[in-house]
Amino acid sequence: MANKMKNKYGNPQKNIEALKEAEAAKLARQVDRALVEQKTPTDRKPMVMRILVLAVAAVMILGVVIGAVYNF
Repeated sequence: MANKMKNKYGNPQKNIEALKEAEAAKLARQVDRALVEQKTPTDRKPMVMRILVLAVAAVMILGVVIGAVYNF
């Protein structure tokens, strides 16, 4: 047990480096979360545009089908 404690806490430089790495990982996660939150509102407009384009295409196809039925 004493050796484990000595190996874990014996080298202060390793502890400092481990803390810096943990801090960097924490900051990276925060940046990732911020990017995800930032992208979410901008994704709504393209979805509305897709729905609008599909609706216009459906109306055009329906018009062609109705026109073809009434011409015969």
